[in-house]
Amino acid sequence: MLYIIIIISIFLSECCVKRHMDRVRTLKERRPLAGGRIILKKYYNTGAAGNLLSSRPGIMLCIHGAVLGTVSAALCHMLHRQETGILKLGLAFMAGGGLSNLYDRLTKGHVVDYLSFGFGPKRFCRLVFNAADFFVFTGAVLCAAQVIAKKTLSPQGDL
Repeated sequence: MLYIIIIISIFLSECCVKRHMDRVRTLKERRPLAGGRIILKKYYNTGAAGNLLSSRPGIMLCIHGAVLGTVSAALCHMLHRQETGILKLGLAFMAGGGLSNLYDRLTKGHVVDYLSFGFGPKRFCRLVFNAADFFVFTGAVLCAAQVIAKKTLSPQGDL
């Protein structure tokens, strides 16, 4: 039940933030925060990170749905297992963030992104994210860490 609550919390909080950004911010507006290291700017992304497949939104929607379905199935499979807490948390993070972005794709035809960074390489500074993206990334890192730790501790590699 905890992991379902996590998914719902991520989804609902991101819906609120994205709705706020759509109502309050324009696409051209930039609002620097933290001395310009973080920049609020609304961006509509029809593709994946770095606008990958932005010219093929239908394919992107199918891929997004398939990946979210796989993550959700993996979480359902793991729910009854006690020793996989980090893995389940990672899968819940990925499912919550992925669900939020998939909802955008289905209802708006694009994902609402709103955070970029004012430091680092130019290519990195051009990217625009949302909190759901950070949950997906963090979830993937948690899952990878759990798998690596389990394979290191257990020669059989059972999860």
